[in-house]
Amino acid sequence: MAVDGQNSIADSTWSASLPNETLAAVCRGLSPSVLAAVARVSRQWRGVAEWLLYSDIFISETLSASSPFPYSTLRCCQTLRLHSNLASGLHKFHIRWKSEHGAYHEPDFDIFLSNLSQAIGLATNLESLDLHLGLPPLPEYPTSTSLIFPATDACYHSLRRVSLSGIGPFTHNRLTHFLNILPAAQHLRLPDYHDQIALLPQALASLVSFSGSPRVAAAILPGRPVQSLVLIGQDYIPDLDLSQMTLTSVPLRHLDLSSMLVTPTLLRNLSRNLNTVESLKVKLALRHTLHYAGIGLLAALSHLFSEFRNLSTLDLSPTHVDYTGLSDITEELSLCQAWQNACPSLRRVVFPSQTEWTFQGDDNMWLSVVAGESQKRVCACLGFCDMLLMSEC
Repeated sequence: MAVDGQNSIADSTWSASLPNETLAAVCRGLSPSVLAAVARVSRQWRGVAEWLLYSDIFISETLSASSPFPYSTLRCCQTLRLHSNLASGLHKFHIRWKSEHGAYHEPDFDIFLSNLSQAIGLATNLESLDLHLGLPPLPEYPTSTSLIFPATDACYHSLRRVSLSGIGPFTHNRLTHFLNILPAAQHLRLPDYHDQIALLPQALASLVSFSGSPRVAAAILPGRPVQSLVLIGQDYIPDLDLSQMTLTSVPLRHLDLSSMLVTPTLLRNLSRNLNTVESLKVKLALRHTLHYAGIGLLAALSHLFSEFRNLSTLDLSPTHVDYTGLSDITEELSLCQAWQNACPSLRRVVFPSQTEWTFQGDDNMWLSVVAGESQKRVCACLGFCDMLLMSEC
């Protein structure tokens, strides 16, 4: 018994002698279940384990008739409010709600949103914030609920990734204030915000990618080092908005239009304004036309692609065509040649059939790979104008 007592005292002394930083380094990376066991060792170990458990929070809840409220989110936010040390150690905060019975408009929902807002206000060391709450973007009901951003003067100096969707009708001034205090933000996603926004000139000074509506993009991009742009929504973009998007402090390199239908007219306007892009992902609004006329019709786009002087990757995979899954190698090869003649920098093309083509400069030929296949097929040698399709290697 004496020996056991001495061992117990020794273990207690050893554990108490470890600083919290060392314990955190040892326990970092452990699974939540293991951290829960670690928390039962001692009071000190519990504090460290809880701090690690609350450093990255990912909550996904499905709201149904039997469980209409996000109680897991509520309990988490209440804990963060009661323990400021846990809130200050929070790095990733991702909350997703999905409703099985439509939009929320119960007055009681404000309690949950209020706790969520207060928790965000305390978590000033956040690195990633992703909120997808499923609330309607427009006030469909007189009592429609909405997340109100915390009114705080503290800057989120570590917050680099922000994605906000389904958080209800935006309170313009609160959202603007929140974006103004994100000096380190590099990636911003606002898919369902469509109102005009005016930020301070020094706000979002580190922003490199933006995803949202053209109208908001036109307000956010000027003067900021945005290199990657995802446009969402409308199939018409005013010339004024396009001209504003060209005012980034560095050239725009990546343009993703897979979340909107792109007409030839819109593509022409984009080629005249955003012609510095190196990669272009497009969902063409030609589904039925391509079904009846075939993809050979796309050769007419060559003069538009010629405006993109740095274009190296053209991805048409989001375009819906009824024959998706089948590919006409001859037509696709012909299009690759035609487009490269118009745009010499082009090196990679992905068609609606999901077939990917790459240009091998050393061999002066195009290679194709069907999605799901690892076997490359040599399809062309550009040294011959009247080349024949080669058999599969």
